[in-house]
Amino acid sequence: MALFSLNFISAISITDVLSSPEEVVPGQVVEVFIEIENIFEYDVTNLNVKLKLENVPFAPYQSSSEKFLDELEEGDEKDFKFRLIALPETDTGIYKIPVEISYEDEEKNVSTKYELISITVNSKPELKVSLEDSTVLIKGKENVFSVKIVNSGLADVKFVYLIVDNVKGIKFLSEKEQYIGDINSDDFDNIEYEVYVNADASGTINLPIVLKFKDATNKEFIESKNVILKTYSLKEAQSLGLVQKPSYTPYIIGGVLVLGYIFYRIMKKRKLKATRN
Repeated sequence: MALFSLNFISAISITDVLSSPEEVVPGQVVEVFIEIENIFEYDVTNLNVKLKLENVPFAPYQSSSEKFLDELEEGDEKDFKFRLIALPETDTGIYKIPVEISYEDEEKNVSTKYELISITVNSKPELKVSLEDSTVLIKGKENVFSVKIVNSGLADVKFVYLIVDNVKGIKFLSEKEQYIGDINSDDFDNIEYEVYVNADASGTINLPIVLKFKDATNKEFIESKNVILKTYSLKEAQSLGLVQKPSYTPYIIGGVLVLGYIFYRIMKKRKLKATRN
């Protein structure tokens, strides 16, 4: 449970708010406990506590958004329990909910006041990394490969950094730390790295990756991931059909055309000589 303390107290006031769970996933039910205290020097009657949900993405769940109490005696406290559900399409963030409190004093005068409580909508970020399917690294050459970062969670993430570590057999020609920025839920981004692969590099290289990012509440996350790099000699890549073998057809055609032209010129000269004779 999360405890939220309010900074102000009046005669009839909210003194504490408990929410369970602390952070609500879109579509999830949350229980909210609101503690009301009477510090008047007399009892109050017909106490009414109502959540104003018109402009927030929450709805009552199997209960009302309004609670009643016949009497709250001088100096007493009372908890009011509400069950709410965050609407499935709710964006992550902190939502302020107005609370209307009305009551009658000892002279039967009705008073109404408004206070605020807050509920945080959030879900654990879920980032996945992978290599593009077309990635082929050739030994003894400069190569480019692309890392794909997918946000498969319900919440957006921001300030995303991708950091790769040194590995044997590969020299990074581009910066190993790359800033990505924001990645919305159900979206992705790609980062390209330029590398030189040593001629004696292993055929399988485990590349450690660190992701740094923040969620909607600015909570920081650091996660370690891995991708597997496959390296090939040029001959291996050609035999597996990963890269095309060099084609000599244009050279052959060009050679035939040149020879044909030379033969044509020779024959033309011979005809001219024969004509003159």
